[in-house]
Amino acid sequence: MGSSKRGKKARSRGSDSESEDEFESADEKLMVESGDASDDFEDSDVNDDDDNDDGDEDRVDKGEEEDDDDDEDGSGGADGEMEKLEKEYMELRNQEQDILKNLKRHKDGDLQKGEAVKNQKTLWNKALELRFLLQKSFSSSNRLPQELVRSSFCNSNEAVNKAYLDVIDTTKETLDSILELQEALLEKNPSIAQAAEGNSTQPNKKRSNDPKSSNSEVDEEWQKISQLHKRIAPFRDKSVDKWQRKTQVTTGVAAMKNKLHAFNQNISEQVSNYMRDPSRMLKQMQQRRSTIGLFGAVPVDVDNTNGEGGNVDGDPELLDDSEFYQQSLKEFFETIDIASPEAAFYAVKRSQNKKRKIVDRRASKSRKIRYNVHEKIVNFMAPQPMDIPPMAPKLFENLFGLKTSRPASVA
Repeated sequence: MGSSKRGKKARSRGSDSESEDEFESADEKLMVESGDASDDFEDSDVNDDDDNDDGDEDRVDKGEEEDDDDDEDGSGGADGEMEKLEKEYMELRNQEQDILKNLKRHKDGDLQKGEAVKNQKTLWNKALELRFLLQKSFSSSNRLPQELVRSSFCNSNEAVNKAYLDVIDTTKETLDSILELQEALLEKNPSIAQAAEGNSTQPNKKRSNDPKSSNSEVDEEWQKISQLHKRIAPFRDKSVDKWQRKTQVTTGVAAMKNKLHAFNQNISEQVSNYMRDPSRMLKQMQQRRSTIGLFGAVPVDVDNTNGEGGNVDGDPELLDDSEFYQQSLKEFFETIDIASPEAAFYAVKRSQNKKRKIVDRRASKSRKIRYNVHEKIVNFMAPQPMDIPPMAPKLFENLFGLKTSRPASVA
């Protein structure tokens, strides 16, 4: 009995142990399965987290890329605007520089024009002064003896011959200097065309005292003058016509009171038409021998010259340009000072040396009496009554021993 009970207990304990072992193995399996499941879950969680992290990172990357794109777009737009502004600034700056250059160019051009006008006026005044100084020599040269009488004069006295040759040499040197000056002025003017080859003036040769060689030299001088005249004629006509048109526009046609006054015709054409027949002008310039006292000339009766056989026309060797000289002198006076023409010769020098007007600064605000002197009434004055002293009648009575009879007293 006892053994059977012990066997039952041992079997129950074995079954219990087996059941426990089964339970433990089941629990271990469950634990293993749960562990595997938990591991799988954890792995899935980790994978999900990784996926979430990757998605977040992708989104962050995308956002950063978008931000970068936006920044790049914004920076690109700003750079484009800056470039446009820089281009506009450079264009405005270039325009301003061009305007300044044009203003400076115009200013320099005006200064050059002013200097040119000043130089032209100075040259013109000097030329007129030279012409005025030569007038006396020119008028006196008409009294020199002519060819037949001149040879007899020179042969009779050596001093006269030497003086005559000196006058000729001095005159030729003066003429050469004037021609050289004119050539130098023409060379400085670009508007005047240069002379063709072969027409240029030759250098001055050594002067000779031979009359034949002197005549040939005179011909050469006239040839030089004619060549210079041909060179300057086109520029002269063009300049005169241009300034005539400007004068007509500014002052009007009615203001021109000259004899050469034709409508729709240039001044150069009028002069050329007038010079086609210069005989009348030459006759006015030529003088008769009877009006000039020539050295060595035989006196001619004035009545014979006015007769039928007399030479009424003037001598071509005796020229008088006093009319032109007087007209030039009058214009010179008018341009310098109209009010006082007697001081016109010195007005140019005074205007050149004058820098500031002399003004009496203490005479302002009625601190000094202003008056004008009338030369015609300077010595005139109003009568003033004077008291005669009592001794004056007795003085006049006894003067020079004269006595005046007193009137008889009335009783």
